[in-house]
Amino acid sequence: AGDQNLFTSLYPTLSQQLPREPMEWRRSYGRAPKMIHLESNFVQFKEELLPKEGNKALLTFPFLHIYWTECCDTELYKTTVKDDITKWQNVLKAHNSVDWLIVVVESDAKKKNKTNILPRTSIVDKIRNDFCNKQSDRCVVLSDPLKDSSRSQESWSAFLTKLRTLLLMSFTKNLGKFEDDMRTLREKRTEPGWSFCEYFMVQEELAFVFEMLQQFEDALVQYDELDALFSQYVVNFGAGGK
Repeated sequence: AGDQNLFTSLYPTLSQQLPREPMEWRRSYGRAPKMIHLESNFVQFKEELLPKEGNKALLTFPFLHIYWTECCDTELYKTTVKDDITKWQNVLKAHNSVDWLIVVVESDAKKKNKTNILPRTSIVDKIRNDFCNKQSDRCVVLSDPLKDSSRSQESWSAFLTKLRTLLLMSFTKNLGKFEDDMRTLREKRTEPGWSFCEYFMVQEELAFVFEMLQQFEDALVQYDELDALFSQYVVNFGAGGK
């Protein structure tokens, strides 16, 4: 969300650098941590893309939302950007989407062309005060990202670490909820009207997720479970059950 042209200018660097460094992925239930490389698909913010109540999909909706701005003008922030961020956050709240990040891109060249900047209170401070409450880490600064300088590289490095961390946290949380919903659906298999085909699509999506993360053993476990469940389903049907 936010400044689409700004994001477009940074996207090539972002998509290239994001998967470069591996992240340690820790999950619950005593599973051993694994090192994974994160690749993300970025889509323009639209309310219709947000998950609706009862949605069982994991791959078809965005779960980390990022607002991009390079505003360094206090008047522009008051009259335009603040309202835009407010509307964005209200839509997220309405859909119980709590995973978000605001990125403020700072450019020395852009600052020099502005005269009405208050040195005591930066735009970043204003955004943190207006929107972040106790989550000040949800607003980050990206300094001169298109410059070839050590400052720019350090800024990119800090931003990418934050982005990977938030992506992994959000993904793990959504994955856990998806697995819980899947278990609940599986436990209803003795009830009238339960559909193996519908359940198959849900667990198959979980297998696809593990394949995307190159966790092939975990993906294979999903197919083994489906195979065992289908075999039992056939046996019960042959014995006159449902």
